[in-house]
Amino acid sequence: MSFHILHVFQHGATLAKEQGFIVCRAQDKSERRLPHEDMRAVIIAARGVTLTSNFISAVLETDGIILHCNESYQPCGVTAPLERVIDQRAFLHQVSQPKRLNERLWQRMLRGKTRNQQTVLEHRELRSPHLELALKTGDIDEGNCARRYWQLYFPAIGWAATKRDRKEDTAPNQMLNYGYTVLGALCHRGLHIHGLTPALGVKHMTRYRSTPLVFDLMEPFRPMVDMMLAEFMAEPDVSMKAWAKKVGTELRERRMAHERYSLKLMDAIDASASSLARSYAEKAVEPFWVPEL
Repeated sequence: MSFHILHVFQHGATLAKEQGFIVCRAQDKSERRLPHEDMRAVIIAARGVTLTSNFISAVLETDGIILHCNESYQPCGVTAPLERVIDQRAFLHQVSQPKRLNERLWQRMLRGKTRNQQTVLEHRELRSPHLELALKTGDIDEGNCARRYWQLYFPAIGWAATKRDRKEDTAPNQMLNYGYTVLGALCHRGLHIHGLTPALGVKHMTRYRSTPLVFDLMEPFRPMVDMMLAEFMAEPDVSMKAWAKKVGTELRERRMAHERYSLKLMDAIDASASSLARSYAEKAVEPFWVPEL
């Protein structure tokens, strides 16, 4: 089965379900059809798009995610399936929240993130002695590692800034925000289908209207978005619309090593969520799989 991420960029388009297909119909009556069971995520990045009720229910019934963007292509909301206990055993294992296991899982997530950040820098022919030492000793200070990483990363992609500020209204920060939000939507879906509740985090704390486990799971995947942006900044068209298209394509087509075979990036997210559920079931950190660039 070939799963799809549908990006909608045509203003005034209509999305519906007809005879087992998701239909995207433009104002000029041209249309695109995709099997609705293959739909993993839909990203609405256009104005005046009409979503029919049968389209919404078709996507949600197959555990898909609908991500809504504003006129600047910035994600501003998500439509997700109702929370439900798909696997009662997985849910109960997670709810037991063994503190020591969560600490070890977080260390594995953090190490995976730092290792992948180091790989991003290596692809730009850079190195960070601070990250190297942290990985060697296992003493990883997330804040200091991130600061040293961004000090090298931003100049390497042609940007004058040396720190990451998600609230700053600049092109690289906006593009990273967009990429991370799409990544988070797929992590949310992966946790949901494997019976885990996003409301109970490994490290991030539960707050009002928060999904801390989504942020935990996506940590090792964030450098994949950084890598995409570094490659993208060398392309002729570096507009936000072009970046949104690249993110969708890369999530669907970029492959990652997984044991004895490779996985598409969006399948790797599901594999990581599934392995997290196994870790809770077995009360052991070993089953949890962290992706590597």
